[in-house]
Amino acid sequence: MLVDVVVFDGVDELDVVGPLEVFRDAERRGCPLTSRLVTRTEAGEVVGSFGLRFRSDAVLEPGCDVLVVPGGNWIARGETGAWAEVRRGELLPPLRAAAGRASVTAGVCTGTLVLAAAGLVGGRPAATHHGAAADLAGYGAAVTDARVVDDGDLVTAGGVTSGIDLALWLVERFFGAHHADAIADRLEYHRARAVTVEAAAAPKDRGART
Repeated sequence: MLVDVVVFDGVDELDVVGPLEVFRDAERRGCPLTSRLVTRTEAGEVVGSFGLRFRSDAVLEPGCDVLVVPGGNWIARGETGAWAEVRRGELLPPLRAAAGRASVTAGVCTGTLVLAAAGLVGGRPAATHHGAAADLAGYGAAVTDARVVDDGDLVTAGGVTSGIDLALWLVERFFGAHHADAIADRLEYHRARAVTVEAAAAPKDRGART
């Protein structure tokens, strides 16, 4: 399973690093998973909202199984970040193309707004940072107050650290709770057990949490 995590200038660092560490840990535990950082145009360096630099592994294009879109600087309406990317619009077409072939498209924090702007959310249930809930509703989404909302091929998370919960949930969904729980234990992370499952997306070896 190939997981692509999109990065761009102004991205929130924890939106990226939290899920990425979970995915990389799952790979080390033998899960058939490869994760990488991707950028819109060419493999290169981007600078996060707090100055951390990321070097991408590949260009964003169709072919991944899971597409993860983080947020960053949306609420502040920053000159870089999710808000700026939506205003420029150049990221949206390749996002739509990649999402069209992915099994799951995931939004972390205000990354859900980027997905909404790309027309990938519509009226479906979705979560985002509480400070951007009104904006998400403005795109027509059924805003859900939850750490993680699983609507089948669309999985979204609330603010910032919820991205860790989203990644752990995806590991559980595809590879089993024993892997997800072991990763959470290593991280000394208390998992959010209230995952809102809106569609038939039962995890591999445990009934869906509600």
